Amino acid sequence: MFRYDKGQIEITDIEIGVFKMMLTFIYTMRLNELDANNWLDILEAADKYNIIGLVKKCADFPIEKLPSVFVALEKALLLNIEALHWADEQCRQKGIECSAKNHREMIGPALSNIRFPLIPKRDFTKSIVSTGVLTTEEVISIYQHYSHPNLSDAPGLFALKFPTHRRYKNGEIINMEIEKVSEFAREKVKSHRFSDAVDIGGMPWKIMVEIRTEYNKNEKLLGFFLYNDGPKKAYGYDFISFAELLDPSKGFYDKEEDKVKLAIDVIVDEPKTEKFISDPNKSNGTLSMEIEELSEFAREINKSERRSETAEYIRGMPWKIWAQIEGSNEKMLGFYLLCDASEKYGNWKRKCSATLRIVSQKSDVRDFKKELDEQKFSNYTLYHGSYYCISFAELMDPSKGLYNKDEDKVTLAIDFACE
Repeated sequence: MFRYDKGQIEITDIEIGVFKMMLTFIYTMRLNELDANNWLDILEAADKYNIIGLVKKCADFPIEKLPSVFVALEKALLLNIEALHWADEQCRQKGIECSAKNHREMIGPALSNIRFPLIPKRDFTKSIVSTGVLTTEEVISIYQHYSHPNLSDAPGLFALKFPTHRRYKNGEIINMEIEKVSEFAREKVKSHRFSDAVDIGGMPWKIMVEIRTEYNKNEKLLGFFLYNDGPKKAYGYDFISFAELLDPSKGFYDKEEDKVKLAIDVIVDEPKTEKFISDPNKSNGTLSMEIEELSEFAREINKSERRSETAEYIRGMPWKIWAQIEGSNEKMLGFYLLCDASEKYGNWKRKCSATLRIVSQKSDVRDFKKELDEQKFSNYTLYHGSYYCISFAELMDPSKGLYNKDEDKVTLAIDFACE
């Protein structure tokens, strides 16, 4: 840095405007003139001079702008107006009329690869139908998809000929750190942990680790699995013994921080049908969670909790069921819809309506329901629900039909939609 006894100091690597804004922040903690044209320069200056508060301020600046940027980008890609502009140019180069018929001829077989059904209906009507590039039958098939998306594959006069699946990345690395691994190694067999979910191929994937043991042996092993919330949830191995994993000579274990790092390189095939793809931007969905060993959970202390292991992505956000013990005198089940969003999502807001259900275990008994009407979720309010949904005494009453006594469990579900 600079010596105080060297007289006048000339700073040549930062523009004067940026330096003045940096000084303003240091003395007033205000940054009123930060905008898209200067935030990166200010960020570089703040990082160079180690002004942590200013670094964070600059780093947070673009986050709230990202949703609108990505929406605009997705819409531009989906509308495929560029294909029509290209067809216009081809017609002009060939000296022919820029008509719908000639547009279609210029685009050729590529037309069938355009994802028209994913364009919002209003934009499709305004920007695509009016061009006349699609036949009447094709237009009807797309409107039919808007009304009845599950019937799009049905054969017939108005069978849909355009793809309906979104583009997804098909490869990614999933990383996970097991912290306090020496404590984890002492937990009981079948104890497990999960990494954060990574969206690959339109589905959420995780690393799952579980304490295992070989048959008729007492040595504990680390089970290491690739996990997905599907019919066959996990694939992996009894990977390594904890004795070997924690052996300093092996070089896998960070003894000072008491942790190990795991990684899986994942490559997935493209799903064969749309039914295998879970669209993270869909507007509605259903969550479910089983609370096993319910009788033990009911005896735990106030505020003990359970969360669904796998998140369902709705409107681009991860959602889970959250159950918690409430009440001081009589223990109650608190039942909530939780947005499990981390700080990386920045500032966000969603409005959701939901039906909270305790699923009946008997065919002649209806589900126990609580309704949530238009609740506002945000990075400040992550959950809404029923604080005192039902007492454990009532929940576990065999006559109510909600408790599976043989398996000592209940099933919770939430049907919800987000704007």
